[in-house]
Amino acid sequence: MEMLQLSVNNLMGSIPTSIFNILSLQIMSLVLNNLSGNLPSNIGLWLPNLYAILLGGNKLTGIIPESISNASQLINLGLGVNAFMGPIPKSLGNLQLLETLKLDENNLTSGLSSSSPELSFLTSLVNCRHLQRLHISLNPLDGILPTTIGNLSALLETIYADSC
Repeated sequence: MEMLQLSVNNLMGSIPTSIFNILSLQIMSLVLNNLSGNLPSNIGLWLPNLYAILLGGNKLTGIIPESISNASQLINLGLGVNAFMGPIPKSLGNLQLLETLKLDENNLTSGLSSSSPELSFLTSLVNCRHLQRLHISLNPLDGILPTTIGNLSALLETIYADSC
């Protein structure tokens, strides 16, 4: 199976972890359902061909696992409009082919430390040379914009970061 498209179906419960073991999967779209629970901690380890994870508009919780960056072919990562919390993983910067990153309307934080008040996850995205769209609006982010924001992809068209 290469595509799993189950969007807008009022599906409930957690996403079966076996879905994240389908090596041939290229597109996973479960947008606008009532799915809940956490993403598995090893989400990116078994998805070498995946180029789109679209899980927006659900009730997913927990953190965004660092292992998602192991899905190195990702072009589109849509996790917006959920209840994810915790810091935005800096490992997302390892997704060098990433074009669209939607993390808006969650409870994600910048992961600031007292020694570094900068939004360092933005610095990590400098490695995403194909990034065109970045949506981080409506998250409780606070901090200083890093000077490296000017080094984001030359292809970058939009950054939505309102109401943070």
